[in-house]
Amino acid sequence: MKTLVPAWAFRAGQVLSLPLLLLSFSANAMIPTELNLNINQVHESNSIGTVIGIFSADADAGVCTYSLVSGQGSEDNSAFIVAGNTLKAAMVFDYETKDRYAIRVRVTNELGEFLEKTFTIEVIDVYEITNSIEATNLVTPNGDGKNDTWIVRNLPPHGNNEVKIIDRSGRVVYYKRNYQNDWNGRTSNGDLLAEGVYLYVIDFGAGLNPFKGTITLVRDRH
Repeated sequence: MKTLVPAWAFRAGQVLSLPLLLLSFSANAMIPTELNLNINQVHESNSIGTVIGIFSADADAGVCTYSLVSGQGSEDNSAFIVAGNTLKAAMVFDYETKDRYAIRVRVTNELGEFLEKTFTIEVIDVYEITNSIEATNLVTPNGDGKNDTWIVRNLPPHGNNEVKIIDRSGRVVYYKRNYQNDWNGRTSNGDLLAEGVYLYVIDFGAGLNPFKGTITLVRDRH
């Protein structure tokens, strides 16, 4: 909202009226009552500047800014950077050295009203991710309730993964972000795939080694 407001100046005991100033602010902005971070985990051995998560406030607060502030729960602020509404890593984390970091964040609206909240950022052990995954190697989508879909166990809970199914010619026939154990032998477009052996690649991003293997697709097993 843009509003004309009067400005005043003083000179030799006189009050002088100056031209109206055009100011822009949200007249309906409310004091922030919510401060959220959509992801609070980061993989160890990350790069400096790695995006960790996005901050958000309640819609009634209007346009807001976010910053790290001192106070209770701010002991690890120096390990992070806030750019706009994005939390980024300011260091390379090592799970074996420390697996939890505490930060204190302030959200401020256009009127200068603010809310502060502490967050715990968890460091994910890369070794545990890549070595705890278990993937079945047989898919028989015949509706008998056994091996009807490809099951991958122990994927990271925040859904940071990309799955590719690749045929013998090297063509990616299926692609999915945040895999939900629902591949049933069809392409990404829903077309039936021929029986045979397929390569799968699960990419976790953040410089982590992908998890690879093969799946055998059989349609007439009962």
